Amino acid sequence: MNHYGPPAATLTDNRMVYTTRLARLKAGRNTQSNGFEQLLADLGIYQRSPGHPATQGKIERFHQTLKSWLHADGLTDTIDELNTQLATFTIIYNTHRPHRALDRRTPEAVYTGTPKAQPVIEIGSTLWRIRYDRIDTAGKLTLRYAGKLRHLGVGRPHAGTRVILLAHGNHTMVIDRSTGTIIAEHTLNPAKNYQPKK
Repeated sequence: MNHYGPPAATLTDNRMVYTTRLARLKAGRNTQSNGFEQLLADLGIYQRSPGHPATQGKIERFHQTLKSWLHADGLTDTIDELNTQLATFTIIYNTHRPHRALDRRTPEAVYTGTPKAQPVIEIGSTLWRIRYDRIDTAGKLTLRYAGKLRHLGVGRPHAGTRVILLAHGNHTMVIDRSTGTIIAEHTLNPAKNYQPKK
């Protein structure tokens, strides 16, 4: 999430590590969500579970490709060697190998060429993308806008502050999570990488 931002939704199976929903239904009472469910709720991420076993087919097919590649590349003796193998596979799979299901494009080309769904909240009649973040040591945040990573100036006095970043179109609000105070607003200019606060 630090690299790509939070997703709008997750898709997992129904194991207890992901959801206690089925256990709550079986018990006939509304018991406490588990830690993963609570984290997703706090981040505004919608949690989906499969309605059919075939729903997980894509990731299971990916696992088959990964296992075949690891077997062909040769078994390793250490975790460090395995991690190196996995990093190499990730680069090849995402950036070099065209996929039939993607019209012979790479996953990276498809991923970077499409807008991303992110968590949203509604304030009034406006839907805002929501992200939980921390201001860096230079007093900035980053946000992908119009296909590029933008640097949002907030101010060095706020370095290290945990914030909620709301974005709607080219407007942003940065809210201090501990106080609820709006500490910066921006009107994003697609011609510039650095975005000063209003």
